[in-house]
Amino acid sequence: MIPHRMLAGLVIGLMVAPSAQAADSKPPQYVADQVDQAMARYNLHPSFEKLGRGVGNALLGWGEIPLGVHRRYSREDTATTFISGLAIGIVKGAVRMGVGVYETVTFLLPYPEDFRPILPPLEYFRVTKGGAVRDPLPLE
Repeated sequence: MIPHRMLAGLVIGLMVAPSAQAADSKPPQYVADQVDQAMARYNLHPSFEKLGRGVGNALLGWGEIPLGVHRRYSREDTATTFISGLAIGIVKGAVRMGVGVYETVTFLLPYPEDFRPILPPLEYFRVTKGGAVRDPLPLE
């Protein structure tokens, strides 16, 4: 019987000791590594954001096609609104993919000024706590 009580006491002691130690100790401080230091020194964060935008636009620019159809669709004249939405979606998708390729290739150059986005993000990706929020897209 004594070994079981000793084992139970040991388990309880091991469970209580880390929580008591954690309450007394301070949280560990963040120490920047060499990559973070280089990113800060050369201000590379905006350029890598531009690279991410460019890759996203180049790969997901086709998402403008269903958005164009959805925006133009009407129950009264389905064929015409579908074709016009498809055409507008194809044009906007081609523009978005072209801008994506441009931003991907030139991600280290600060053009446009201060690495600002050329196009707003697709509304699929602009969701906040209150729901989807977006600015009007070009040609809309």
